[in-house]
Amino acid sequence: MTQSDRPTDAKTPCIINDRKLDYLFNVNIKPNTHNSKRALQNRQQLNRLGFDDDSESRQFLQNHLEKTVQEASNIVKQFVDNFINNTTGEEGEVDTEIRDSLLPGRTGKFAQVQSSWEVMPDGTRRFLSAIIYGK
Repeated sequence: MTQSDRPTDAKTPCIINDRKLDYLFNVNIKPNTHNSKRALQNRQQLNRLGFDDDSESRQFLQNHLEKTVQEASNIVKQFVDNFINNTTGEEGEVDTEIRDSLLPGRTGKFAQVQSSWEVMPDGTRRFLSAIIYGK
């Protein structure tokens, strides 16, 4: 396990890859129609809340996401996605949870965060992505 895939000390273990935080801050994103727009939207919302792309903001956001998986009442959707591995051609499935949370900002404003998590066989949650909403 690399440093960027380190598990947290939370009661429900979770894994948050540093590259996923890059996506939320719109850093080093592979340009395409979907990723570029969503990453820009997330970055604009984080800016509105007063979060710059720095270690303090990243740690705050990571802590928020870690706390999100500790609350069972914020699961708004659960489903299993089937996929085909493009490299091996093998079929697989991903057990996924969608969770809602409220992210407080440094500006006194708030944003809704809809985060998706893979539920691993051992119960660990692996952060997949998030959409940050707000006005």
